[in-house]
Amino acid sequence: MKILTRLFLILSCALMLGTSLVAQQRDALSDVESDQLREVAQDPDKRLKLYIKFAGERLDTVEATLKDEKAKGRGQRAHDALQDFRQLVDELDDNIDDYVEKQADLRKILPEVINTEDSFAKRLKAIKDRGVDPKFTEEFKSYSFVLQDAIEAVDLSLEDAKKTLEEQGQTMRKK
Repeated sequence: MKILTRLFLILSCALMLGTSLVAQQRDALSDVESDQLREVAQDPDKRLKLYIKFAGERLDTVEATLKDEKAKGRGQRAHDALQDFRQLVDELDDNIDDYVEKQADLRKILPEVINTEDSFAKRLKAIKDRGVDPKFTEEFKSYSFVLQDAIEAVDLSLEDAKKTLEEQGQTMRKK
């Protein structure tokens, strides 16, 4: 009986810990944005454009936050917006993969994805370069890891989008 009681307590603690960790994970999308994405789930071009738009808005937030030198907590706010940006880039990639698997023709939207992600890469580099300034060094520490993660995510996403566009071009020529 004691063993069952202990086992029950251990399982209860594990369940509470797991629930608490899930509750702490941020959702990069607002309810309105999620609704907009649901409405265009069957249209790859519109859906991918929304992901591009939402990611761009998060990057705009990072830049605006870092420009406001009087604001408190800039480093943490930049961190959170970069984390949301990274999640949206991942979602964009996942959606592209899903549409490719469903044999959707993405040749029209992929050049826009590529151009936008190229722009994202340049903007992220500028944010990283800003962190070299000694007056921002301490603040930069609070978001440098997630910034590097976002840079790598965009680089990989850009590479995948170019590869997918090339593959789709070859596939469609054969048809």
